[in-house]
Amino acid sequence: FTSSFLDVDSDDLQYLLMLMYGTIVVTLLVLPRFLAYFSVKYYILLMSSISIIILYVVSVTNNYHVILVMRFLEGIFGVLEGAIFLPLITAELKTKHARIVAYLFLYAIMLTGGTITTSLLKASIENYNFQHMVLMIVYFHIFVLIVAFSIFNTNRFFAKIPLYQLDHVSCFLLWLSLQSGAYAIIYGKRLMWLESNQIVFCLFLFMISSGLFILKQKYRKRPIFHLEVFSYVHILVGILLFFIFYVIRAGLNNVYSIMANVWKWPWEYINNIQYFNVGGTILGILISGILLMRAVSSKTIFASGFAILAIDCAWFTYVFYPDTTLWTIAPPLFLQGIGQGLLFTPLVMYIITGLPPNLVSNGAVMGTTVRFWTTAIGYSIMQNAILYLSLKHADSLSTNFSPTNPIFSSLWYSNFNANLSKLTYNDAVSITIGGFKSKISAQALLLSNMEIFTVLFWIALATAIIILLYK
Repeated sequence: FTSSFLDVDSDDLQYLLMLMYGTIVVTLLVLPRFLAYFSVKYYILLMSSISIIILYVVSVTNNYHVILVMRFLEGIFGVLEGAIFLPLITAELKTKHARIVAYLFLYAIMLTGGTITTSLLKASIENYNFQHMVLMIVYFHIFVLIVAFSIFNTNRFFAKIPLYQLDHVSCFLLWLSLQSGAYAIIYGKRLMWLESNQIVFCLFLFMISSGLFILKQKYRKRPIFHLEVFSYVHILVGILLFFIFYVIRAGLNNVYSIMANVWKWPWEYINNIQYFNVGGTILGILISGILLMRAVSSKTIFASGFAILAIDCAWFTYVFYPDTTLWTIAPPLFLQGIGQGLLFTPLVMYIITGLPPNLVSNGAVMGTTVRFWTTAIGYSIMQNAILYLSLKHADSLSTNFSPTNPIFSSLWYSNFNANLSKLTYNDAVSITIGGFKSKISAQALLLSNMEIFTVLFWIALATAIIILLYK
């Protein structure tokens, strides 16, 4: 939506997202040090103030390179500002399930925040400009400042630890690895993958920086990331399930793309339709919370979640027609929300549960890192699949456009004569050809997504079955 509404390249927009996300991953490694260094009140005031300054700079510049720097800083101070609220909620809840409740709240916001935020900014987007939209977000940060100043005290969560002993080199190596890898994944299609020197250089940079980071953590006395987390089988299983989950989830963007490009629904209408998915997500999260509190096995939760996603993917293959109605698309959107809400928090809890206390934070970072890679990979898979399949189906459909085909001839002359009555001969030919190309493109997109969701169905179904068989 943003790329079309603001006329921004979708790959550039996705990379701006991954630039911030990668910085979040690195910042999570040093987050405990910041939480320990500041008191709660001054921590929130400082981080919110810096976020306001960053957003203000974004609102007054159109320079892409400045925005890249600001997105980098947003990744650092955005997560520093937001991460403190999880331990705050946990500390206030007087129940043995406090951590589960806090995570449920956090992931409910993460999974539904995009739709809710767009609704809050709807008037600003429609009636004003990009700068006004960013300033609207600034006002929310100012509200946080007022709340923090009014009700929080100067107590600390942990004993104060100095910040000068941070391992900046390891942080830089990890950040470089994430960014170079994400750049290659996102821009690979446009730059023809290994035929591009840029992509080859990024992959080389990714391998070198990743290798140096691993070696540094292996031989450093106090590593910021403990590599022994990979010796726990549930970590590896959780990573694999997260990868499959995010690839399946990436298909949802295709549905919204069809709403805009094929069915030509207005963006605000599409945003309202997304609340069917939001409702399903909240319901799924509530169900997952009940199951976690009742200590239902992870196998049951995961198998149920992927089975729901399999049914949903199969359902979607039957809604991709040249025209449809709200009540045709709403049920599978709602069901998809239930599936992702049911899986997300249990997957995170599965990864971090059972780790020694000194590795829990690394387990959380692993979960975030997997979401980083799968977000980028899922985007790339869908972009490349749509490109390949659309071209294949467009070529196949075009073979029917022959003067010897009576259906084509009838449609051609009907449309051509209608255009000729209002336009010159050449313009009528051009408009008629454009209309047929548009219909081919739309039909090819629909057929491509039918194939994609069929594959996603088999992936989700196979995952559910393997989970049930897994001991």
